[in-house]
Amino acid sequence: MDTYDPHEIERKWQQVWEEARAFAVDNPPPGADDDRHFYMLEMLPYPSGNGLHMGHVLNYTLGDVVTHFRRRTGHTVLRPMGFDSFGLPAENAAIREGGHPREITERNIASIRSQMRRMGWAIDWDREVSAHEPSYYRWTQLLFLQFFERGLAYRKAAPVNWCPVDMVVLSNEHVVDGKCWRCGATVETRNMEQWFFRITDYADALLDDLATIDWPQRTKKIQRDWIGRSEGAEVLFRIDELDFDIPVFTTRPDTLFGATFFVLAPESPLIDQLVVGTDDADEVQAYARVAGARTTVERETREKTGVFTGRHVTNPVNGELLPVWVADYVLMEYGTGAIMAVPAHDERDREFAEKFDLPIIPVSND
Repeated sequence: MDTYDPHEIERKWQQVWEEARAFAVDNPPPGADDDRHFYMLEMLPYPSGNGLHMGHVLNYTLGDVVTHFRRRTGHTVLRPMGFDSFGLPAENAAIREGGHPREITERNIASIRSQMRRMGWAIDWDREVSAHEPSYYRWTQLLFLQFFERGLAYRKAAPVNWCPVDMVVLSNEHVVDGKCWRCGATVETRNMEQWFFRITDYADALLDDLATIDWPQRTKKIQRDWIGRSEGAEVLFRIDELDFDIPVFTTRPDTLFGATFFVLAPESPLIDQLVVGTDDADEVQAYARVAGARTTVERETREKTGVFTGRHVTNPVNGELLPVWVADYVLMEYGTGAIMAVPAHDERDREFAEKFDLPIIPVSND
């Protein structure tokens, strides 16, 4: 019996598939039966290295299974491939290797593409795209301009993770235990001018449309949590000595009489203005820079920390002065980045109050 040679067999059949354009798909004609067409798209890889890892193999093999199943059940399957080659991973690869970003990116793409072809995955390589190519990002620019012209793209100052050694902004994934993944420096939070999309204008439509799609309930719950719509009220707390109000969103305005302190997220742009002229300004700002750079998971699970700002706000329902703290358990992305703390009726507020010996006043039976 002949010895089985996988390399020879794979090369033979991959050549047959390529010559027959086995996985190439034409655009469907107008009026075609959409039920018989299927679009298979996995996350595109970062070409920040020159090869596939096992996560890639798992991801695209599962996509291959779905693709072949659909093809064998009478569907025309379009499965493109591309490379997420614009942004921080490509920049980091260029810095790490000391070359021009385009040259390193395209060399890595060629290597990954070759490995993907050797895997024999059912990919239509006529549909390949790369995010760093002008032919691709011109459409990104066009879409951005349309958002901007309609008031859906805007600039404002917002907190970012900042590495003071590498002098770069870091994503949350590149902050490891509060330190820069590359140089190990302690990451700080800084407010920087940046672009945003006004996706909150579509929160109601996104939530309503979840009822019309055939997704698992678990996936729908994840989407609802991400959209994060809450029903409640916005209440203004005044700082008389600075002559301005801080808005707070609360789902429980009925507990206002139980508020005993006030907390800002470490990323709040109000902090610098708040502590000007106070004795502990340096301490508060140093704490905010470090605490704000911690990941959400870390801030929600670690023992709560905080620092008193030296300021007080006025509770609008009873005139009581509430001490203003900065604490890592308050997140900037929720509400306004400020909370009225009601420790008798909120577990996280209670933990903080008990740690710092703050009053706890119950005002309802729940």
